[in-house]
Amino acid sequence: MIVFVLGIPDSGKSSKAEEIAVRLAGDGRKIYIATMIPFGEEGKKRVEKHRKLRAGKGFETIECPVKIQSLIEDFSVYSDNSTKTENKSGIHPQSQDTCLLECMSNLVGNEMHSDDNSKLSDDEFVKYITQSVKAFGKSVKNLVIVSNSFSLEGEGYDEDTKRYTRLIDLVNNDLKKYADEVYEFLDERWTHN
Repeated sequence: MIVFVLGIPDSGKSSKAEEIAVRLAGDGRKIYIATMIPFGEEGKKRVEKHRKLRAGKGFETIECPVKIQSLIEDFSVYSDNSTKTENKSGIHPQSQDTCLLECMSNLVGNEMHSDDNSKLSDDEFVKYITQSVKAFGKSVKNLVIVSNSFSLEGEGYDEDTKRYTRLIDLVNNDLKKYADEVYEFLDERWTHN
């Protein structure tokens, strides 16, 4: 099952996604896939906040800031232009695992600034990200995906920020169509489709 959890920053997405992952996993293994690269003190604080949120819930953690498809045992079947990234955790997702991918916004930003993807058009980039996530989703029993939705209102945003939010929006829209269930934080409440 693929579940997509989408909301504005600090809307409780992580808690909602963890609750869903724990329910779906039952007695099975739960793997938390962390995509954030913690920059500075603020980044370290966010990582610590998320660790505290999931403490005692039985998650094993893999840090994977790019190339989510590299966590698939035989990822070459899904991608011919990727190089495998090192999985330092020693944890390898299996077909009966429930995985929580936290979060697409970080993954998109990290991949967007990766040298491997610097020459991709927006369409090529979105296809690369969504195909990677979909392939990974097919390799595990359950995948719960967390993502941010952003609204850029007003002036003053540079082109890189505008592209980033445009790419996240495109990826989110594609993954919402792909997911079996979508939880979205709208108008100060959660909706479920």
